[in-house]
Amino acid sequence: MLHGVGGPDLPVPGFEALLRWMQSRYRLVSLDTLLENLASGKPAGGDVALTFDDGLRNHLRHAYPVLKRLGIPATYFVCPGLIESGRWLWNHEARARLNRMDAPTRTSVANLTGAPQSAVEPIIDWMKTLTPGKRQDVEQRIRDASPDFAPTSEESDRFDPLAWDDFAQLDPALITIGSHTISHPILPTLDDASLRWELHESRALLEARLRRTVDLFCYPNGSSDARVRAVARRTYRAAVTTQEGHVLAGVDPIAIPRIPVSSHLPLLAWRMLRPTA
Repeated sequence: MLHGVGGPDLPVPGFEALLRWMQSRYRLVSLDTLLENLASGKPAGGDVALTFDDGLRNHLRHAYPVLKRLGIPATYFVCPGLIESGRWLWNHEARARLNRMDAPTRTSVANLTGAPQSAVEPIIDWMKTLTPGKRQDVEQRIRDASPDFAPTSEESDRFDPLAWDDFAQLDPALITIGSHTISHPILPTLDDASLRWELHESRALLEARLRRTVDLFCYPNGSSDARVRAVARRTYRAAVTTQEGHVLAGVDPIAIPRIPVSSHLPLLAWRMLRPTA
């Protein structure tokens, strides 16, 4: 499981080194191939499928050239609503704005919105618990408190979403596109109608724009419950989570675990080799 590539957490040389390390030890396959093998009863064994969340432009600019050069398939989970608007994921924008504020301004925002703390990450975590309407109110308070905010070039590289024209540069034989909802909400906070719309409309819009089947899904923030999974099961062939673990025989295809990629090779090796509970 990967997110951004090319920033300080995972620079391109480190990303390529990780892929070469994995390539030397595992068989890197598409998520489709992994699912087909599981459905036929073939154990995953040494198979590894790469997935990228959030549909960021750096997946094209920085990750894709390396994937193409090494011939490694991957799945990109994207939010078509953000592609349409060109806006960042809400948590990326809120975090960037909060990080630019001085402590008194951030404290004022916390007091005005009812956030339990004024530190950045606790505010983001609290926002993830809110209903969409309340969360959007908090987002606007944060914007109002940071009227002069403009992304740096580094922030734009890290957080800008893909554009529709970008997909023409991605070889469909190498890159599978999956849905990550329309707008990246925390799905358990949605009412039934909004939940269905986020899952159904994202698939429909992606299929209409890309003219290919989109039947794989990724839960934003990894957040799901029985109600969310029931809608996902009716809408998609398979869905990935943020639950850490190996993909074993008999796995529920709508709750596939993943392993977060670390730029620190010993940590990644431990995550990939350790026994699963």
